[in-house]
Amino acid sequence: MKIGFIGCGNMAKAIMRGILSAKLFQNNDIYASDAQPEMLKAFCQQQNIQPSNNAEIATICDIVLLAVKPQVFPIVLPEIAPLLANNTLVISIAAGKTIDFIESHIGAHKIIRIMPNLNATIARSVSALCANALCQEDDKQRAKSIFESIGNVFLLEEKDFSAFSAVACCSPAFSFMYMDALAQAGVACGLDKDCAYAAAIASVAGSAAMLAASDEEPQVLIERVCSPGGTTIEGVHVLQNESFPATIKKAVEASYLKDKKL
Repeated sequence: MKIGFIGCGNMAKAIMRGILSAKLFQNNDIYASDAQPEMLKAFCQQQNIQPSNNAEIATICDIVLLAVKPQVFPIVLPEIAPLLANNTLVISIAAGKTIDFIESHIGAHKIIRIMPNLNATIARSVSALCANALCQEDDKQRAKSIFESIGNVFLLEEKDFSAFSAVACCSPAFSFMYMDALAQAGVACGLDKDCAYAAAIASVAGSAAMLAASDEEPQVLIERVCSPGGTTIEGVHVLQNESFPATIKKAVEASYLKDKKL
């Protein structure tokens, strides 16, 4: 079975590394195309995969993975539509481009839409997956296996994709902002910069792991950390008074509404 990537940006590269590491495809069965030929050539040589073009990928690959920017879809989809076989599985990772939109350009084909996040580059992505009615269960499982090579996969209805994207795909940036602010505050209180950043990162990672391992809701764990009259409750009161939870909700809502407009 051959898989082709139309677009060879950071996310496509992460997926290709993931499927190679998981040994889901042989190197000579992975094809990639991109508008930057020199970069494409260098990456393909590095990974021992096949540099190609959109037309060849659409013609010979069993799975065509669309990894170009959403605004390029109206150009790429009509180009590949006449070349796709009836049983070709088309996978899209574009934000905002629905299955209906893709079908309107390529016709009746098996289409799966997936939303990964930036952490795919370290095989810690959180991805959502939905499929059209033409996809069989083995098509869904094949796509799920591909994206499990770079992290976790949630099977969702497409109507939930914008909300999922706001929570799972935008939140790495929110988390980076939080850790950066946490470390900078530590420096302002006299902590060494390297120590402050290492402590912030390790603490956030550990807290996420603890929450994942717990069957309790976050609020219960918050209360467990906050001793009456202690240091933590003082900071929590400031976050509440400064509308930290409400601001996070507003950020997610803004990202959600933007995704709806794409």
